[in-house]
Amino acid sequence: MHGIGVSTVTAFTAHKEWATRPPDERFNSVQTLYEAARTRRLRTEERCIETVDFGTEAVSDDVLALRDASGRPAALTHWSFEQLATIAGAPPKYLRTLPAPIASAAINHGLRRQRRDQHQLFRDQAAPWTVHAITSPRYTRVHHDELASRVLDLMSVHPAWQLPLGYKDGVFGAERVPSGAYLGDRDMFLFLVDGNRDLDDPTDRSQSGLFRGFILRNSDVGAAALTLDVFLFRVVCGNHIIWGFQHVAGFRRRHVGTSIQDAWNSSLASVHEALDADPAHDRAMLLRATTQEIASTRDGVLDAVTQRLDVPQKQAAEAYTLAEQHESNPRSVWGYVQGLTRLSQRTPWQDGRFALDRAASRLLTTVH
Repeated sequence: MHGIGVSTVTAFTAHKEWATRPPDERFNSVQTLYEAARTRRLRTEERCIETVDFGTEAVSDDVLALRDASGRPAALTHWSFEQLATIAGAPPKYLRTLPAPIASAAINHGLRRQRRDQHQLFRDQAAPWTVHAITSPRYTRVHHDELASRVLDLMSVHPAWQLPLGYKDGVFGAERVPSGAYLGDRDMFLFLVDGNRDLDDPTDRSQSGLFRGFILRNSDVGAAALTLDVFLFRVVCGNHIIWGFQHVAGFRRRHVGTSIQDAWNSSLASVHEALDADPAHDRAMLLRATTQEIASTRDGVLDAVTQRLDVPQKQAAEAYTLAEQHESNPRSVWGYVQGLTRLSQRTPWQDGRFALDRAASRLLTTVH
């Protein structure tokens, strides 16, 4: 796929969303999320405004509002307040500890010193007016409803693509309902799986097979890049931990300049190709990965992994031990990749899990 940057999606990415999203950001279908995103977009205004034409005022001792040349105040979200404070050159965390009149004076002083002539406002015109984002004129917005509509098109052609089941409202042990569709004031997150077209994994003693999944993320307020990641997995738990996670392909683009629209549109063909490809391609890749050995001995595997993947010697050995315990051939690319994945799932820190999952993904791309 076309794109820039390294994927940050891991086996725990969907779990974090499942565990932390409030009930009003959870949707039981892509269709209902699309409708909510469409409704929000239709009532939202995008316009450029001269820096000298806006500032803040204290509505009360603890509430700030943005006021533009029209004279009508608009509420700030937690995120747009952070953006405004950053533009003014003031630390938002500290400003929140101050009375609103003092914080307002500090922000207005910073805005008067701002060298940028214009900013782009993203404002909800429903009462009360609310500013969701304040970005540079170069910021290019990709709307959530457009992306959700593309996903609905995919699902209409291939109904096997669905939201996985998850415990309701992020409560472990609750009723299982379709989960993985989230829409908040900062971003959209979609997690879908294809539970029909499974792949035979000859190294899996449970014979449960491998399935395809993808995660689509976007922010229309500047909080995150537009990303789409396709992966293989064995099982998705009710708390959305993804077992047997193996990254396959990804698209990533920052919301800067018109190139994001061109890159997204030009990448759709390869995105659909990866999502809808005949399982025979993945089976062939899997067969090569299970038969191709990294090295003929344990020490050879550890030397190769530490040198090529920059994995610490201790972690390399731990991953090999896990592969020995659970896989038929720990020296094979696939067997060792599974060892790295299992070690990642036992690692408590997010950056550590990311590093291991990235190493596993890089190793898998060496298969030829």
